[in-house]
Amino acid sequence: MEWPGGHWVLVDAGVGPAEGPGAPWCPVPGRLPEALAEAGIAPADVAAVILTHLHEDHVGWSTTADGDPLFPQARYLVQHAETAALDRSDPVWQWVVEPLRATGQLDEVHGEHRLRRGVTLLPTPGHTPGHQSVLVEQPGGRDVVVTGDALVHAVQLGNPAVAYAHERAPDTARASREALLERAAAHQALLAPAHLTRAFIEP
Repeated sequence: MEWPGGHWVLVDAGVGPAEGPGAPWCPVPGRLPEALAEAGIAPADVAAVILTHLHEDHVGWSTTADGDPLFPQARYLVQHAETAALDRSDPVWQWVVEPLRATGQLDEVHGEHRLRRGVTLLPTPGHTPGHQSVLVEQPGGRDVVVTGDALVHAVQLGNPAVAYAHERAPDTARASREALLERAAAHQALLAPAHLTRAFIEP
């Protein structure tokens, strides 16, 4: 998402480099830096990185192997409930939470949070304790709901009660998914899922 002044908001930070915490199972290295460069976006142009949750495949490019934030001017926004539930032995703690706290760039929010006009963080817990999705309102255009891992399979569009094996709290995840789909339908918003085969789909 582009902000005025040539700045950008990024939702999630991909699988990361070969040395990242996702290396044991993610298809590393990811292409996020190259993809941004191809779009003409420098790391310093990114004003905010919204982390839907702290799984390895969503946070890998938050920092470099040296522990430096990849996006030096960005606020990194995550739900406080997510960091509070993360085990200190999880490699994401050392890769993301510790270095971003050290630089003062980790912004741990509580509940629904308006980042700025038109961009709202929506708590959608269940997949993880502090999972969040993002509502992007576009006057004169279609709103978009970035779902993170609130949706992980197309069958959940037809039956949101279908659970995913790696949900921390399946009942909570189902309630979040149902509410998110209802909200998207009420806004006539497009869905932008992380793991489905199409970038944008109808709710």
